Amino acid sequence: MLRERQSTQRRKSVQRRKLSPSRAAFWGLFVSCVGVYSMSYSDVTAAETPEITKLELRNALAGWISTGIPLEVGDPFEVDARGMWDSEGLILAPRHVLWYRVSEDGTARNFPSDDLLAVSEASGELEIAIRPPSFYWFDKQGTFPPEILEAPEVAVSFNLEIRQSGALHSARQSEADKNLSQNFGRSEDRPPKHFKYLTILGESEVWSGRVVSNKYFVSANLKDDVGIIKMPANIELSGSMLFSFDWLYHSLPAVAPETSVVGHDYLSIALEFDNGQDLTWMWSKFLAKGTSFTCPLPWWSERETHYVLDSGSDGLGKWKSHSRNILDDYAEAVAGDPPKKIVGIWLIANNLFAKQDASASFRNITLMDEGEQVFSY
Repeated sequence: MLRERQSTQRRKSVQRRKLSPSRAAFWGLFVSCVGVYSMSYSDVTAAETPEITKLELRNALAGWISTGIPLEVGDPFEVDARGMWDSEGLILAPRHVLWYRVSEDGTARNFPSDDLLAVSEASGELEIAIRPPSFYWFDKQGTFPPEILEAPEVAVSFNLEIRQSGALHSARQSEADKNLSQNFGRSEDRPPKHFKYLTILGESEVWSGRVVSNKYFVSANLKDDVGIIKMPANIELSGSMLFSFDWLYHSLPAVAPETSVVGHDYLSIALEFDNGQDLTWMWSKFLAKGTSFTCPLPWWSERETHYVLDSGSDGLGKWKSHSRNILDDYAEAVAGDPPKKIVGIWLIANNLFAKQDASASFRNITLMDEGEQVFSY
């Protein structure tokens, strides 16, 4: 059972300010755990009926919260999440930060949408957590460090309704069957074939793949979301290896130069290397062709470099082809010794900051070495 905690201590509310570049750099994708107080009087409250458990999450740093719902392997369940977190001007929906697991030893998984439909992979109690943006965990259980769990509360307002199958599940299934019937014959892969969402960020509904005119397209449709998909690779690099691809950008999401935190909304294609670095080629709305820069976001700044191939609005809506010498671009943009292997191919999409809708497609992704094709997608 959930216990309702109430505090009689008055807390100072956080005065909401507009998102300035300096404050965004601090808060943008990382929530500080020091010196922030809220007017929340509880971490979570719950009201139960035979079929529905209602949760109110009011503290973003509460860690894992037990729902009191026991599940067995194969049990379906649904979570409808509503509300928002105003993180100093960065507006976050439930799907941006909510995670779940079944039992303390279960695998932590994110909410790919605000309406979660899932099947339990383990036996145990369903737990829910808010993971602050740009805080990542690197074990499967989603372990929070003490500095987060012991920090002062950070105000959030998420309302959840959790159902174990039941009437709503049947209604949802009927609606899903209806949608399937309407879309019969339209084959779409989510995520695209051979790609998986990057584990540290979790899944989303951004990326899809489909065949059009006998060609396989990978597309991103950005609507206030983030998604990075990866295809594992193990390819020896050489000085002559070329990375080639076609891209079609319909629109660009940035509202400021992408070198800034507030402007770091973009879509791109990237290679991950055996030295822990990745190089991502992008179309910039504001930066000149040939510009390279390290990612302005915490954690990512140590491992990701951007390289601008197209710029501005000229050419949007048309396919463009690029072929890049990988190690030449790496030497120009990234400090340090060159990598020896490609270990992953990434596609990246983000518009969490300005929330401007954007979309792009990619096709004919290949690696060539001295005229020989060593990879094709």
